[in-house]
Amino acid sequence: MSGFMNQKMVAAIATMLCLGPPVAFATEAHSYLQTKNFLYAGGFWQDGELTVESRRGDTGSATIKLDDLGVNREYTSWMFDYHRHVSNRWKISASIYRYSDGRSGQLLKEDIVWEGQNFSAGVDVGIDWKIDTLIIDAMYTVKRTNNFELAVGGGLHAVDTELVIRGQGVINGGDNAAQGSGETAKGSLVVPLPNLRVTGFYAFNEKWSTQATLGWLSLSIDEYDGSFKYAHLRGQYQISDTLGLSLGYQLVEIDVEEQIRLGSRRFDMSFQGVTAALTFAF
Repeated sequence: MSGFMNQKMVAAIATMLCLGPPVAFATEAHSYLQTKNFLYAGGFWQDGELTVESRRGDTGSATIKLDDLGVNREYTSWMFDYHRHVSNRWKISASIYRYSDGRSGQLLKEDIVWEGQNFSAGVDVGIDWKIDTLIIDAMYTVKRTNNFELAVGGGLHAVDTELVIRGQGVINGGDNAAQGSGETAKGSLVVPLPNLRVTGFYAFNEKWSTQATLGWLSLSIDEYDGSFKYAHLRGQYQISDTLGLSLGYQLVEIDVEEQIRLGSRRFDMSFQGVTAALTFAF
């Protein structure tokens, strides 16, 4: 999807969140609005781009696009979203996402440098990478009716990322058959970081509904600096009061840099794709 289309999707979600619902059609409160707990459990089928950058000493930065290493642009990951109403106005929301992929036996077409180690063109390398994200928010309900809810809030998030490149490397000008590896922006952060979020829900009737979420998470603490942005639009069908189905489209952008001894690591990633999940109201 082009950047223009991405902007149109975000604008459409923002319009829905700001304008609120049209004339209400639902006669009774939807399960999403009247139950204490609501859980999404499913997957994310995405197309994306990932660029990593490593700098050591005064040698300058080395940038690598994972497309050039043979890593697929299409990824599949699992995802969980959960919220619990703790009062009439407040609810706690938590989300867990994982992005991971790997490739072995990839023939390098050109020299690359990662974590201060050179990998020469023509050698086989293996690549493994992952990004785990945990988001926890406190959400305040600004407006609620039998078929509509608008909530805003914020909280904290943790990001755990890793990139490993294995292969025949060159160290200090000499051939070395040992594995060369590196990690990018690796860490586990569970601290109060700036996190803003707005979510809108609208039920057309007791069976059909839609939900839109916009979020911005800024990460800047100690040696880490970056951001996590997303937009998610869902359509939902309620099979019963407890069980339902959800189908949506999500955009994700992550840009994180870590300052390390005598250098830095950075990765810039964007994903977009379809989400599908079972929903459980209880």
